[in-house]
Amino acid sequence: MSLQTIMGLSGISLLLSTILFRLLNLMEVKKQSCYLFTVLLFVISFIPFTGDSINLYFRGLLNDLSITSIILLCSYLYKPDRDREQTSVIFFIIVITGLFFYPAALGFSAIDPYSWGFLNKDHGLFPPIIFLCSLSGLMLYALIKNNTLLLLSLVLSTLAYQFRVLESQNIWDYLFDPVIFIYALIIMPGLLYSLLKKSR
Repeated sequence: MSLQTIMGLSGISLLLSTILFRLLNLMEVKKQSCYLFTVLLFVISFIPFTGDSINLYFRGLLNDLSITSIILLCSYLYKPDRDREQTSVIFFIIVITGLFFYPAALGFSAIDPYSWGFLNKDHGLFPPIIFLCSLSGLMLYALIKNNTLLLLSLVLSTLAYQFRVLESQNIWDYLFDPVIFIYALIIMPGLLYSLLKKSR
């Protein structure tokens, strides 16, 4: 089994385990039991049932998670009651980027931002340079604002892309994915309401 396959399956198993952990938390199950069932599901999801494992089945439905998604899932499991300010910034960036990226990538625009993520010269030097400058700007912003989670997501996504940790050859797939975009889109109204309430 290749590293790319292991990472892809592990990301899906982590997602399923985190959903279970969240549900158990909502049911006010003891934290030790939450973690025990979470680890059990993570392990069981790799075991083949009638040919395919659970994580392989869901991987076919969802595709691979981005490095950012994996980091956010790990962060939530490590510290569920983490201050939401750092994650709110990440989700806000994902929503803004996704609202521009997905319609354009699906052909509703004259430009194709997905092609920029291959970081090659096929589309000229200008798009990759703009893309890399934007990425560097976000890293600088995360450093100035002391947003460790954002900085970690950007740096590890870039490194993972360099070492081809996922099957994709496109850096966009390392930075975010449809699952995290949809989740961010759903929770965004609540996050904006919380921020407005906090600023009053």
